[in-house]
Amino acid sequence: MLLYSFMRKHVPGLRILPLSTDSYVPGVILERDKMRFLGHCRDVLPDEPESSWKFSKSDASIIYGTISMDRKIDNNAKVLGVFSFRGAYGRGLYVNIDIQDVRGAFLALNQLQLHPKLNALRQVDRRGRWRQVNNQLVVLEAYYASEFKACFKRNNKIITKGELEDITMMDVGAGVEYAWETDKSLIITRNKHLPFGVRGFTV
Repeated sequence: MLLYSFMRKHVPGLRILPLSTDSYVPGVILERDKMRFLGHCRDVLPDEPESSWKFSKSDASIIYGTISMDRKIDNNAKVLGVFSFRGAYGRGLYVNIDIQDVRGAFLALNQLQLHPKLNALRQVDRRGRWRQVNNQLVVLEAYYASEFKACFKRNNKIITKGELEDITMMDVGAGVEYAWETDKSLIITRNKHLPFGVRGFTV
């Protein structure tokens, strides 16, 4: 199954992140359109107990089998939140990804509990904290591509690790384990901190 087909069927409303850091966790506030990090709900609800912002991660993959995706590599764009490329590699570089493991993280508070608390800010602090959340996205869930295999192509031909290194530089997120299985397959394992997508609600 393709990644976007999986999302539409099993995780409707999931938003793919254009960039990702370990700050993108359940409870954060993101700019609705560009998904830029704006802060955390604890910043606008300081009286809420810290336990409200705890989040749990799934113990097993939410997918069965493998889901795939193909995408063009743009300069500095994050691939599944995990790695990016820089350098004058020109046009026509693509990546094919087979994802074997996707984990989720979810906030202790749900929307029915959190949304009214944020709406109340319109009355008590309209010019301050309300402006920080009004019309922005509050993240309730984050999704991580924990294990996947990536192959790189140019002109419809798989290129090797050496050929890739000749034309671009790859940056892998901190804490992500990776290794080249062969000179044509990059394996990512144990990504626990860099999500590729989030789901939540707009205030």
